[in-house]
Amino acid sequence: MYIKASLSALILALPIETIAQVTPDKEQTEHIVVTGTRTAKLLSNSPVLVDVIDGEIISKISQGTLAQALNYIPGVVVKRSAKDGYNIQMQGFDGDHVLVLIDGQPIISPTGSSADLDQVPASNIAQIEVIRGAASVMYGSSAMGGVINIITNKTNEPALNLDYDISQYQGNTIEDGDFNHTVKIQAIDIFSGWRTQLNALIIDDQGYDYNRDTVNQNAASVDKKFLTLSTSKDHQVIATTFKYQWLNDKKLRDTSIIPGQSEIINYQTDVTQHQLDIGVNSIRNKLSPWQINGRYINHQETSGQSNSIRDTDIVLAEINGQKVFQIQNIELVTGGVIHTDSLDQIKPNEGIIEIENENRHSIEVFTQGNWIKKNHQILAGMRSQYDSDFGWHNALRLSAMKNFTFESGKLQWRAGIGQSYRVPNLKERFYTFDHTALGYKVLGNKDLQPETADSINSSLSFNTTLANNTLDLRSDISVHYSKTTDLIDPIVDDKLSAEQGIEVHQYQNISEATIHGLDISTELTLTDWQLQLNYSYLTSEDDNNKRLFSRPRHQIKFNVNYDLDAYDIELIAYAVYQADEAVPEDEFGVKKHVENNQYTTFNAVMNQAITPQLSWRISVDNIFDEHKNPAINNETSFDARPVSSRTIGAGISYQF
Repeated sequence: MYIKASLSALILALPIETIAQVTPDKEQTEHIVVTGTRTAKLLSNSPVLVDVIDGEIISKISQGTLAQALNYIPGVVVKRSAKDGYNIQMQGFDGDHVLVLIDGQPIISPTGSSADLDQVPASNIAQIEVIRGAASVMYGSSAMGGVINIITNKTNEPALNLDYDISQYQGNTIEDGDFNHTVKIQAIDIFSGWRTQLNALIIDDQGYDYNRDTVNQNAASVDKKFLTLSTSKDHQVIATTFKYQWLNDKKLRDTSIIPGQSEIINYQTDVTQHQLDIGVNSIRNKLSPWQINGRYINHQETSGQSNSIRDTDIVLAEINGQKVFQIQNIELVTGGVIHTDSLDQIKPNEGIIEIENENRHSIEVFTQGNWIKKNHQILAGMRSQYDSDFGWHNALRLSAMKNFTFESGKLQWRAGIGQSYRVPNLKERFYTFDHTALGYKVLGNKDLQPETADSINSSLSFNTTLANNTLDLRSDISVHYSKTTDLIDPIVDDKLSAEQGIEVHQYQNISEATIHGLDISTELTLTDWQLQLNYSYLTSEDDNNKRLFSRPRHQIKFNVNYDLDAYDIELIAYAVYQADEAVPEDEFGVKKHVENNQYTTFNAVMNQAITPQLSWRISVDNIFDEHKNPAINNETSFDARPVSSRTIGAGISYQF
């Protein structure tokens, strides 16, 4: 896939002059990445292994949010939550330990926990960069498991793009004739030198139900609205950016009926979030660029059963910045973060104050040096954090890369060793998720302690051309090992579960846990074909040699793209296979009956460009309708398959 030099002008708000040092004037086949070092580099020159997925592919396989697109990304496990949201895992660490960025700035869940990927629009994406494994030194305590950086498109040309998609759940619709609708709008123009961009996304999802004869529905109806308005301008020595984002996310799902009455109990959420970002960065200093970013978030959420509603109010503020120094062949990056957030939670119908003005603040500083030579690099960094509740924590990390060139191709060895840390967030310490209607409850734990990890990873990457330079081959193999102390994980409390008749989870520290595995990836690119195969193996155990839950031992992702140039058609097919999760036990210590512990989902998309401005597509997700058996008793049986449905969709896009 091709990528233009102008793309990188957006990355981390770095100035165009800085990017020009590593980018030719013409189009090139090699990507530019920033996630590995926080500065722009050619992919082959990154001392940290980075996977890159083109935004063009993402835009074709996902017309809604990022959750759907991540199933395409190697090494990422996507999990649907009981609240109809989506979380991820990478190398055995859950979403609380994986940092998701947009243009180098974190998508911060207001409680400090993992972002709901179903609240991140998959629009205006130029590329996605993925680091698998510990990155706490570079990105802070949320990056113990890895980093996903979403780079958005930026152009100064006026434009108006419209996109509409219609789909239907096959055989599982709640009502006959239910259709889902997705509308995307992007507008760009220049006003008095200010580049202004509007992005809007509207999702109307009807939800689905495997059995209409029961009151309980399997997936909620969803009404989402996203609005992003940004404006930026280059002044004489600096550039300024202002961005406002608004999110409204409503979900409704029938769960039960009051015995002897006709009133239906439903589970509902209504989220409204306002976010304001302000950024300033240098544009004149080529060797020592700097940037400062400020953020304010107000998150209001009403959720729970219709007869027991809970209101949550969260406020977050953050300032972060960094500066790059170039000292001969050493690139030095230094910066810091000041962060504060607060949490209030009440049950208005009962007049109960559950959480009153719980807050935390932290200060982080980091320094990283990258010693660059022609055929090898060394990357060393240190990060220190002061947390208002847990004091000081420090982390060190050392990475290295060595190039080996052969007549037939290029081999790159990369390795890293270092420390990670993470303090428990407000959700894990105080939040109460009382979803009795959904069959579970999650409780915070005020006694949680910070978690730490020592990790080591190593990888080999091989690139070559075959068949008279008509076929490109890229292959990666990487191994990873982490030893964690006080790992924070939600554990089923058998006593409370037995007393309340539902699964009651509580966040607890696992005194020690070991997580290790390997990832293998091979990609073949021909003139009209591109094939990619990825395999991940994972072992995760606590100090009693018991496996950690919800972590599949095996994952295979396969995708194939074919361009039918004569008709301007692109065909995309991809599959996900997962197997062998740890089987939970009931309250008596007896392992649950295994209904299914492996599954495969298949998906396909066809896109055709009718004119340079007009294109259309059809798609089928979950072709064989692989999903969890709704008839099983979750208290005694285990089914690893997702809550999902076969979906057929069609869409049209027009660019003015």
